[in-house]
Amino acid sequence: MLRRVVPVFALGCGIVVALTGCGGVENPTGRVSVTVSPDAADRPYRVQVVLPNGEPSARQQVYPGDTADFAGIPLGDVTVRAGDLCSGRTTVVADQVARVTLTATGC
Repeated sequence: MLRRVVPVFALGCGIVVALTGCGGVENPTGRVSVTVSPDAADRPYRVQVVLPNGEPSARQQVYPGDTADFAGIPLGDVTVRAGDLCSGRTTVVADQVARVTLTATGC
């Protein structure tokens, strides 16, 4: 009986993989574009995109007046921080670019 069960089980697994794909569930992500205001101090800033649980998702060094693009950011609300600049918040949505400008004044 075991000789019949194993091939049937293997065939069933093959059909399931063929129909559903073997990639599994993909976690959707989005993009955030962050601009450091030109009125910030003339030095580079370490810009971080932070998830709601406080965990940094991505970071890059950005100079005043420049823009950094972050890809692969989990969907949902995020906070963008950079040194002593005012923090920014945005919502990351699939197939859209969330834009944030960090300034030195008006917090």
